[in-house]
Amino acid sequence: MHDATEAATTPKSDDELKELVSLARLVAYARENARDLNAEFSAYCLDLAFGALIQDLDRSGVSLSHESGQDGSLFGTRH
Repeated sequence: MHDATEAATTPKSDDELKELVSLARLVAYARENARDLNAEFSAYCLDLAFGALIQDLDRSGVSLSHESGQDGSLFGTRH
């Protein structure tokens, strides 16, 4: 089992940071799909997962601004 405190204190490589950003994009995309489908509980859970990923990225020194209030502006948009 992976220790959460170890993950928070271990510096991440560029590849690991890219993977976290990719995962955040995936979760943001899935969350928007869940919202579009009115799958409220799924959207809520994905929102929690997205928030956790943003915290992990912040702890790793990757700063993502939410100026527009839309996650799609940061991670691409669905078409």
